[in-house]
Amino acid sequence: MFHRVQSSRIGTAIGLALVASVVAVPARAQAANGAASGWAKVAKPKARSVTGAHCVNFHEGTLGGVFGRTELPLLAFTIGPKSAMADQMHASKAKFTGPGSYRNVIVMVYLGKTALDDTYGGLGTVTVNADWRTGSYTLNDGTSAGTWDCGAPVK
Repeated sequence: MFHRVQSSRIGTAIGLALVASVVAVPARAQAANGAASGWAKVAKPKARSVTGAHCVNFHEGTLGGVFGRTELPLLAFTIGPKSAMADQMHASKAKFTGPGSYRNVIVMVYLGKTALDDTYGGLGTVTVNADWRTGSYTLNDGTSAGTWDCGAPVK
């Protein structure tokens, strides 16, 4: 099982597949003026924050979120059966059904300047709050945790 990804090619492949699966869809959380909105804050292991969110509810039971630059986001996660690499990582493929906690989903956190530098990833818990817009995440091994806001409800 994957707990912490540090300078690992497979970790990079998993993360990039996860990001690609979410940003391949043109839907974005956007403010009224058309600019990307939303944010993510990593509290652990190092405090970092970023603005900009790409959150997609595929309405087939999968929710994806990418926070920050699409090419190397601060935070990315996917909940549901269409999660990239779910089988290989033994991730939950339980459908996204709305607010609640989703355990054993794939979460990637990039704190460095490259995908091989200061990267954390693996299985974790993502919680979607009752507003359908905000939530939190924690990696199962406790190495990273934080909060996020899609900028708009993901209903």
